[in-house]
Amino acid sequence: MAQQQIALGPRRAATHTSPALRRVLGRDWLLAWAMVGPVVLIVLALLIYPFVDAILLSFQERFIGKEGTWIGFANYVSFFNGVDKGFGKAALVTFIFTGGAILGKFIVGMAMALVLNQQVPARNIFRGIMFLPWAVPAVVSAYVWRFLFDTTGPINGMIAEYGLMDDYIYFFSDARIALPALILVTVWSGTPFWTMNLLAGLAAIPQELYEAAEIDGATTSQRFLYITMPSLQSVIAVTAMLSTIWTSANLTQIFVLTGGGPNYATTTLPLYAYLTAIPGHQLGAGAAISMMVVPFYMILVYFLTRRMLQQEA
Repeated sequence: MAQQQIALGPRRAATHTSPALRRVLGRDWLLAWAMVGPVVLIVLALLIYPFVDAILLSFQERFIGKEGTWIGFANYVSFFNGVDKGFGKAALVTFIFTGGAILGKFIVGMAMALVLNQQVPARNIFRGIMFLPWAVPAVVSAYVWRFLFDTTGPINGMIAEYGLMDDYIYFFSDARIALPALILVTVWSGTPFWTMNLLAGLAAIPQELYEAAEIDGATTSQRFLYITMPSLQSVIAVTAMLSTIWTSANLTQIFVLTGGGPNYATTTLPLYAYLTAIPGHQLGAGAAISMMVVPFYMILVYFLTRRMLQQEA
């Protein structure tokens, strides 16, 4: 009985509203808002408020521990008139880093998915091992790779033992190879996500298509190009968009492995925003750097949502 009274409470209250208001909000608007209200409050407190505060901060010249001064678009103008030269370089590094990592994840992830989709012995064990890089915390994996690539690590030790090179390879200290080394680490940690999604996509492809193509004399490469790739188109698109967002916003591994160096060779936009805001004490400029990448993420989220809604339909 008590549950019926609770359930009828909002409905009875809704019947006392005006007809015009019920037409706009719906018949059970009070019950709906009672259920959705907590989620709306959480979203406002944890997402909307920090985002709006960051926007307002980006229009100020504000240093840590001091009151901010409203300067309008000055922080943004400095990115385009050459005053802030680090922004352009960080944007280029972000583009190369994200593009190289996404391409590497796709190639390695596809190769692993095709192998693990076959009836190989101990397939489930290999599938479990494959997910280990994704399960390891980013900080832990970064320190492991830092040890592997260090001058006293096993890779340089093997090079010295067999006399393969005259000197050590300074993976994270040489500006020429620091970014490729960073991309390699990112590919290692992000490939399991690609493999998992591609494996799910491969399992959904009807085997009759492959059997019919084989009867018609199609080669392995032709079956891959004309059956596998078109069937995985949606999976690849959604995975690429999600991976692009996560990879371009990656901060932990880069900070631990290189700290943005040497000579800003591995400074991406998220790291540049952090270095400007916290070590540089310029909170307003750091917020403006973060806001500059928001339109890029909004476009990705729009196409990602649109693609996922099309799949559900």
